[in-house]
Amino acid sequence: MGSLFHQIRKALAARALPAGVFAAGLVLSGYAGVASVEHAGRARLVEQQDAVEDYLYLLRHRLDLYVGASRDLAALFSASNAIEAEEFSGFVDASGALDRLDGLRAFGYVPRVPAGEAAGFEAQAQRRFPGYRIVERRSGAQDFYPLLYGRHAFDTTRMDALRGLDFSSFPKRWTAMQEAARLGEPVATGRMPAMFDPRPEPVIQLLTPVRMPGSGAPATRQPELKGYVFTTLYLQSLFIGFDNGRMARQFDLVAYDGAATPGHILFDANDIFAATSALRRGPFVQQAKVRFANRTWLIHFHARPGPADALPLRAGAQAVSIGIVLSLLAAWAIAAWPRYRARRRAMHDFSERFASFFEQHPFAVYAIDRQRRFRHANHQMLKELGVERHALLGTRADTYVGIEDRVEVGRHLDEALAGQVVAYTTRIADAAGRMVDMSIVLIPMSTGDDVTHVLGFAENITGRKEAERALYASRQMLQLILDNIPQSVFWKNAASVYEGGNRALLADAGLDSEAELIGKTDFDLHWRDQAPHYHQVDAEVMRSGLARMRMQALDRSIDGTERWFETSKIPLKDGAGNVTGVLAVTEDITARKYMEQELFRRAHHDALTGLPNRGFFNGHLEQAVARAQRHGALALMYFDIDRFKAINDTHGHDVGDDVIRMFAGRVRAVVREADFVARLGGDEFVLVAEGLQEAQAATLIAHKIIAAMAPPFQLGTVTLPVTTSIGIASFESGMTSRTLIRAADQAMYDAKRSGRNCFRLAPPAQDRSAA
Repeated sequence: MGSLFHQIRKALAARALPAGVFAAGLVLSGYAGVASVEHAGRARLVEQQDAVEDYLYLLRHRLDLYVGASRDLAALFSASNAIEAEEFSGFVDASGALDRLDGLRAFGYVPRVPAGEAAGFEAQAQRRFPGYRIVERRSGAQDFYPLLYGRHAFDTTRMDALRGLDFSSFPKRWTAMQEAARLGEPVATGRMPAMFDPRPEPVIQLLTPVRMPGSGAPATRQPELKGYVFTTLYLQSLFIGFDNGRMARQFDLVAYDGAATPGHILFDANDIFAATSALRRGPFVQQAKVRFANRTWLIHFHARPGPADALPLRAGAQAVSIGIVLSLLAAWAIAAWPRYRARRRAMHDFSERFASFFEQHPFAVYAIDRQRRFRHANHQMLKELGVERHALLGTRADTYVGIEDRVEVGRHLDEALAGQVVAYTTRIADAAGRMVDMSIVLIPMSTGDDVTHVLGFAENITGRKEAERALYASRQMLQLILDNIPQSVFWKNAASVYEGGNRALLADAGLDSEAELIGKTDFDLHWRDQAPHYHQVDAEVMRSGLARMRMQALDRSIDGTERWFETSKIPLKDGAGNVTGVLAVTEDITARKYMEQELFRRAHHDALTGLPNRGFFNGHLEQAVARAQRHGALALMYFDIDRFKAINDTHGHDVGDDVIRMFAGRVRAVVREADFVARLGGDEFVLVAEGLQEAQAATLIAHKIIAAMAPPFQLGTVTLPVTTSIGIASFESGMTSRTLIRAADQAMYDAKRSGRNCFRLAPPAQDRSAA
């Protein structure tokens, strides 16, 4: 009985250590599985947050384009009082906004019509649009805002039905219009139904004020309000229209207007996608604020359930499976060591077990003896090396290792033969010469205290390594691209300290390497005078989490020359969504600015004299007449060079051009700074004089011009007497720019009939009518 008890106790003691190791392995495997699930879940969240940032970048960019298109149309109406329907349609077609901007469905213009002028406005509009009437007028209003011009993206009859509708009679639109007029900036309405649209899709409207440059009270310098440009945006197309909806479909997206409450929902993606699939609201991913036209939108992103949600669980299951296998191997190895007393017996027993236990193992498994030769290899190992079993067994373990890696692999094998578990990665060459990346674990196998052989587990990680190399190559390519683009790119940390920049930025800063830039602030560089402003913008971007795009400013380059720069800054965020710094792109736009100025000058000024041309004059006179309707005190002078054709015929066109240039210079030298002088063509000139304090003021200007021509024109060896004949017309109530020009032109011919070198005043309107 005592002997039996001793045998049972010995058997239990022999199995206690392997069982304990296996149990510990199971515990560690469970811990690894939980850690893998958590890690994969965090990676999935980071991926979703990156997708959110991509979506927000595209959405904000699209919103900027909407505001830009609205501003462009407002600029058209601000530049002139005489925009016709054909010009409006031509501008909309040329801009292409209705074709290229998803969500933008309609453009239009609503002028400000004082209530007392409504009948006259309707009569004038009826010449363009028969039957035009201002409808649904706001009760008790001092001004009406009826639709005059409109263009819909695909329904050509929509604007005909709305034409004449007073926009201020709709509370949401009227509130936005008043706010836009106060701020002088575009303002968006809240969510509302589209007018006369059979579809249930809601819209918002963007109201942009149109003001007359140079008008308004001098004390306030606030230009007079002419009206509004409106832009209609369909919410469904706005939020999911771009990128064919691919990015929006990754999330269950809800947008709120001002506050995240059910009563403030602006857009809910479930309203769109629920018709095609059974959706449930997934876990919350991120919230973002988007500023658009004086409104704040809160956008909530929820994860949309899908196949990717199972990835963390699969990762955990894989980690647990591997852990169980390794635990079982370790327990088996520990259990095997004390059962074998002789080295030959251990190797024989291992040989019998290897084929049945490891032959179909998913990893490559092999055994190496103390002479560093292959003793066993499973099917997966033979497949990885591309050899037959008889060709592998007996060969040295470093046969398939590259020459450059043999020393390190030999060191790892020495450590395993010394009784240490070793893990490492290396590259091996199969029988065909193809290089394969392997992750290897070496486990020493012992009999007693003596390591008899090493058991190796190898996993092919070529795909993973190739992905890592591709990632490194892409980063190198990104740096190469950044270093070869003309724009300056840099990034700073939360304290506005530089952490990197491309080659263009280093050149702008006068630095030779990125190491000289890192750790510096704007106060350390040559633009230190602007450093407080730059730091303020950095702080605003990081505090708000919102990008600041296309900021233009005049600054000096490192050589001291004045240059125009355009800068965009976006916040940098970590995996948790916390702002950690700012990324900026700066471009030198000096050439573009100068080109814009030169194009404006060429389009609006005469090349020979530098004076405003006919087109510029026509627009200026229209505005001057509009101001004179309220304030009066406007005179127009029409004059030319007497007998200019004889000068051209006698002395040639070159001398004629010199005469015109000198004539224009003398006129400009004697008139007031506020007087507008233009060349209409040939030898014809006009002068618009506003703000005259008395009726004789215009005649004083004419006397000065005639006196300025008294000295002969000295043109090289040629001396020419030059005189001018001037016609003066003063503005009277009811006159238009055309009748004013006609009166001044007729007065000029009266001066010529009176002997030239003089001026004549156009008679009052009643005298001209009697004549």
